[in-house]
Amino acid sequence: MAPRHAWVLNLDADLELAAGAHYQPTARTLAAMRPHAAVLASALLDPSDLVIDVYAPAGAADGLEGRAFCPTPRALALLRRAGAVVGPAPDVEVLRRVNGRAFCSALGPTLPGARFVVELADAIDTLAHAPELSSRWRLKRAFGMAGRGQRVIAPGALAAGDLALLRAAIAEGGVQLEPDVSIEIEYARHGLIDRSGALRVGALVRQRCDGRGAWISTEPIAEPSTHGEVAARLEAEVRAVARALHDAGYFGPFGVDAFTYRTPAGTLLLQPRSEINARYSIGFAVGLGRA
Repeated sequence: MAPRHAWVLNLDADLELAAGAHYQPTARTLAAMRPHAAVLASALLDPSDLVIDVYAPAGAADGLEGRAFCPTPRALALLRRAGAVVGPAPDVEVLRRVNGRAFCSALGPTLPGARFVVELADAIDTLAHAPELSSRWRLKRAFGMAGRGQRVIAPGALAAGDLALLRAAIAEGGVQLEPDVSIEIEYARHGLIDRSGALRVGALVRQRCDGRGAWISTEPIAEPSTHGEVAARLEAEVRAVARALHDAGYFGPFGVDAFTYRTPAGTLLLQPRSEINARYSIGFAVGLGRA
């Protein structure tokens, strides 16, 4: 079967959005992406689809429809160089806004005391007055992938390394601060928004990530009825996120991550929006099917 699509699997999109126009991935970044890109390709792409990278010769994808994990300027340039036909894509500033953690935070806090802050004094004050939901807090830079740019700390007096991370994160645009709660089950729901705002919503899926937040697997849920309340709440959350994304000028694939967690008293609660990924994700096809 002849290929119909040419893909750029730029799993480093968040690094590009953080760095701006002069971003170039290091050899170490490219090497780190390869195994995840292979998993993504097997799940999301048709077997005949062509994968384009920096080594692809000019014209390698002549006439094929170009697609990207995230349509950043670098990904679109690689597709055009290879001769792929590139359709409309959101502006890079839209991509930067909706993939930053400030956008997710602006839709409303979903963990007690969690905040996105852009001033060092606010960050220190937030940690000094942290609610007693957890003995540890998690610092997340405005952009990150596979658990990068995160650190778990004890609130109160900050170590020199914690302060350095806060300063660096704020210099890049801000930092998300949230309690590091005891996660029970991780979930995701995916969606696809067209340019008119019409929305397709995928099935509830279960995710597994490591302690740093790096993806391990996405799995279908065998008995959805046992997760009925979670599925309904996350569908409402996905629809609310889709409206916000469309209002911001975004169209295309997206996902919303969520999880259940235990309070110190043992109560099970739902965090319905831990991350918004305004792009494809490795588990996208499990919930919504191949692109």
